[in-house]
Amino acid sequence: MIGILPVGAAHAQEKGAKPPEQGLRIEPSIVAVYDSNVYRVDSDVADPVADVIVTPAVEVRFDRDIGVRAISLRALAGYDRFVSETGRSKPRFELEGSGKFLIAGQCAVRPLASYRQQRADYGDINSASENLQKFSTLGVSADCERPAGLYPVASWRRDTTRNGDGFEYADQTSNLYRAGIGYARPSLGKLTAYYERVTSDRPELGVENRSDAYGLSFARSVSPITSIDADFRWMHVTSTAPAVSDYDGPGWTVRLSTMAIPRVKLTAATERSIVNDSLIATGFAIRTAHRLSAEVALSELTTIGVFGELVRRDFRQDASIRPFAYTHDRTNQFGLTASRKITERFALDFSLSRLDRATNSDVSNFRATRVALGATMRF
Repeated sequence: MIGILPVGAAHAQEKGAKPPEQGLRIEPSIVAVYDSNVYRVDSDVADPVADVIVTPAVEVRFDRDIGVRAISLRALAGYDRFVSETGRSKPRFELEGSGKFLIAGQCAVRPLASYRQQRADYGDINSASENLQKFSTLGVSADCERPAGLYPVASWRRDTTRNGDGFEYADQTSNLYRAGIGYARPSLGKLTAYYERVTSDRPELGVENRSDAYGLSFARSVSPITSIDADFRWMHVTSTAPAVSDYDGPGWTVRLSTMAIPRVKLTAATERSIVNDSLIATGFAIRTAHRLSAEVALSELTTIGVFGELVRRDFRQDASIRPFAYTHDRTNQFGLTASRKITERFALDFSLSRLDRATNSDVSNFRATRVALGATMRF
């Protein structure tokens, strides 16, 4: 996926989430993943290729809160090594930085910057294609939030995607602008009305997509164990490519989380958003997703979880440039996770997932099973 431009509430944070640990942490890790279909091919057309991907990595984090100010830094370096399909092996780098600073003692400014480089995984191409992608983000948000009453909010973010040889046409630069008015009251929660514009420019194709949205977001802790975050908006999405039709319709992001059952965290989420992905087409995709998950704390050291996700994408595209026989697809994913804390510094993680993708024309379908086992050491 080349780029996802969120039209929901910015800087969403899970209610009840623990604040980051202070100071410097170093976490070396190694993860081994078995993938039954690394090229995401249709099993009715070609035999899927299975492989094991081993990823050693080192992650460094630094967090520091100084009164109402905060700074957070993160860096990761790793290498995805394919045991059999060695040509797919690629390095992986991630850099992130964010902060919170006060202006005039009341307004908060939150800068954000990130860089990521990794091997691309194209479920829409279904072939042995290789591409090393580079993503970067630069942005800032500001608000003058008060415990009760009205306050302004604003944000800007620039996202870029750069691709390797042969995939330059997928290069993309996106800009997001948002302005709105928030309202807070302890008995109500936080309510924000906003206008948002997203422009997505693909210079190699000479195409630009634009999204204008008017929305209303709401966040509230219903009780100490239940929280809800909701964002509803009306979107108008257009493309300079004449063959790409517009989208006028609703978008939403709703997430409900509860621990009404002791030691069990239940989460339900649904969303509709616009995805700008030039590897699919010159246009955009309308993505609708629903997800359910449960996480059970068997003890202070052991946690297990299950999840299920259903995703549908409807493509608005210029078939003459990127000819595809399908106009929409659906992807179902189900799985389970488990984590075990062996000591204060050493932990094991396990996951099993099943991925099933089908299009409306029975081409580019695939199924894949992934099994991952990882170990992390903390310093």
